[in-house]
Amino acid sequence: MDEIKRITEANRIAWNKALPYHRKAMDDIWDKTLTDKNYVWQEEPELSRLQDIGIKNKSIIQPCCNNGIELLSLKRLGAGRCVGVDISDEAIKDAQGRSHRFGVDCEFIRLNVYEIPVSFDNSFDMVYITVGALCWIPDLRLFFARIKRLLKPGGVLFIYEQHPLTLMLPWDISEDNEKPVIENNYFYDKYMVYNDSLDYYGNIQYESPDTFEFMHTLSDIMNSITENGFCLTKFEEFEHDLSNGFEWVKKTGLRLPLCYILTAAVA
Repeated sequence: MDEIKRITEANRIAWNKALPYHRKAMDDIWDKTLTDKNYVWQEEPELSRLQDIGIKNKSIIQPCCNNGIELLSLKRLGAGRCVGVDISDEAIKDAQGRSHRFGVDCEFIRLNVYEIPVSFDNSFDMVYITVGALCWIPDLRLFFARIKRLLKPGGVLFIYEQHPLTLMLPWDISEDNEKPVIENNYFYDKYMVYNDSLDYYGNIQYESPDTFEFMHTLSDIMNSITENGFCLTKFEEFEHDLSNGFEWVKKTGLRLPLCYILTAAVA
């Protein structure tokens, strides 16, 4: 756990530095969308899959919730108790501020996901994980063990994430260089260390504190889930981009898996 703590603390510091850049690029847009009480952040195919499972009056926790936009939307769609957890102080500050300003009753707590207290155990109908979460998790097996304890009997794990294949591809290549290339390995024994900008909204370049990113394979993800007592109920791959960095793939004419939805239930 000492190594996990070292890595996650470094990533916390880096994300705290990134959030002011995100605010500059997106605050007006996020606030404008939330002003419309009928606006739904979730789009297809995610929205239909959530509605098929059912979120009305369901208690939901979102680890790695970032600034809470997705969870606020689920609450407005009729979810019951909604709790968001994120390691970034600045992200939680934004989430709490919007929850208060727009009158959407969600709880947002600054926590390392590995340190979610036992008082949350057996409290939720759904664990909701979305894009850009799993690549920051050092130990998936330990993570999903903690996630399972959060769920009530019959609870659902819902993941809508960037496909691991995308981590092999170049990020947001220029229009004069649209040929897809394999830039990274698929299999990594450890992690990748970066210190470049995390501003994927405004694309402002700045030197970041070191971040530690994990190239989890699809088998890593699925095995970590099933080995912790979950039963996979559905797995779907899709061609659309969730991450603001792979729209260029469309221009190549290639049909690549850029994201996926995975659902699982407690076995």
